[in-house]
Order: sequence, then C-alpha cells, then structure tokens
Amino acid sequence: MDGYRIDSIWRAMRLGQHTHAIDLLKQVLADDPQSAVAHALLASNLIAQGRLHAGEHELKIALSLDPNTAWFYLTYARLCTLKNRLKEAIQYCEQAQSLEPSNPEPLFMLSEIYLQLDERQAAEACLKEAARLDPDSRRLEIAFGEFYFSGGKLDQALQHASEALRADAGDADANLLMGKLQLALGNSDDAEYHAKFVISNNPSSKEALRLFSHVKMRRNPFLGLWWRLNSKIAALGNTKGAFVIIMAFLFFNLLARAILDMGYPTTSLVLSLGWVALVLYSWISIPMYHRALKKELEEFSFRKDY
Repeated sequence: MDGYRIDSIWRAMRLGQHTHAIDLLKQVLADDPQSAVAHALLASNLIAQGRLHAGEHELKIALSLDPNTAWFYLTYARLCTLKNRLKEAIQYCEQAQSLEPSNPEPLFMLSEIYLQLDERQAAEACLKEAARLDPDSRRLEIAFGEFYFSGGKLDQALQHASEALRADAGDADANLLMGKLQLALGNSDDAEYHAKFVISNNPSSKEALRLFSHVKMRRNPFLGLWWRLNSKIAALGNTKGAFVIIMAFLFFNLLARAILDMGYPTTSLVLSLGWVALVLYSWISIPMYHRALKKELEEFSFRKDY
C-alpha cells in the first residue's frame, strides 16, 4: 500500500469512520489481493462494526499471508474476547508478545482479559510489566484507570483518568473511562458530556452508546433502581455476582421459612412475595431498558455549538 492510502485508512479508523476505511481497503485489495496488512486492517474495521464472522475470515487470510506480525494476533485476540473465547485470546496475546517482547500492547490486552476472568493479580502483573517496558505510554494511564475502576477504587481510577485526559483530551478511551467514573460518582451530567464527545467523533462506538444509555437509565425514576442494583452486582465480577444472587435467594427463602415456623404466616408470605416482586421487577426492567435505549438513540442529537 502507498503511504497516502495508509494514512487515510488509519485516519478514518482513529475517527471511527469504519465504513469509509472499509471502502478504502476494498480499493487497496482490488489492486493487491495478497496484501496481508490490508486484510488485517479490513478485519479490524469489520470487528469494530460488530461483523465478527467476516472479521475472523479476513484475519485468517492475513495470518496465512504473514504469520509473523504481532498486531495481527492482537486483533485476533480482540475478536476472541468479543466472542467470549478468552483462553484462546490469551494464546493470541502470548503469540504477539513472543514476536515483539518489548511491545507493551499484548500486556495491556492480557490485563483486560484477566480482569474479565476475575484474575486481578494476573491483570495487575501485566500492567506492571507494561509500565516497565514503556513507562511513558499513554495507554498506561487508561489501563490502570480501568483496573482500579473495576476494583471499585474510584479515587485512584480518577487520578489516572485525569492524567490520560491531560495528555490527550480527545482520546476516546480516556473520555469513556472518565464518563464511567463520573457516572459511578453520581455526576450524570459530566458522564453524559464524555459519552456525547465520543459519539460525536464515532457514532458507532458501542462503548460510548452504552455509557450514554446508562446515564439515561440512571436518571429514569423506574429503571434507576434496577440500573444501580445491576451495576453493583456487575462490579463484583461473574463469580461473586452469582454468589450474591444465590445467597440473596437463600436468605429470603430461609427467613420466610423461619418466620412461618414461628407462627407468622402472613409475614412469611409477604417476604416470599417480596422476592417474587424483585425478580419480576428485574425481568420487566430488561425489555424496558432496551426500549428506552432505542428511543433515546433515535432522539439523540447534538447542539450545533457542541
């Protein structure tokens, strides 16, 4: 690929203009169908659009043409995380790391994967190694911010998010991190600002749209309670979250049974119905959440002076 085309494609990707990038890459591949880089870039843009099957097809072609480029494996690792193939994603990260031992990018991705697996010590070890390899990396502030945010350490996460924004106020990941933090701190207006900023540059950003929807749900008088409860449980991780739900179920049922044995059938019935009501509330809230999200996105618009 010539330099001008490469610059145009990367510029479109940075701005979230994935459809435009794909159109440019189709032109490149028409001229040079054996370009491994073009196939990998096409895969990256397809993945960003949620077209995972097509993205995987392009990645396989890229790797068959060039099996020694680290970022091809990193892109495959990202695809695997989206498909919840986390163990496979770790293998691809390790392949990328073996090809470029001094590159901190595989470690950043490994940290994200370990966090999804609730392996916080492994995630932190990856970040520390990345800091040793490249202490000036802008990704480092965001990665540590996400790490502390996932562990509920909001003050430390806020420090890293602020540093990331000071380094680059237009960075999408830094804005998303700050938006999530502001929402967790109860500052929904600030969270909305950061979500809109990212969406204005990349309307297809799923992370920004999700943040925007969370802001709206938190403000909703009916769904707000469900959103807070769901957020608290999600923050615990899959294993701890499931444990909390199971324990809550057992607590309600054992308490209702104990009260019944003590001779208070009405109180026991109220407790049992209370648990059923909570389950129904959660069940009804999910479709309401999606309907409200769809409505908000349809009405979404920016002020001209934004």
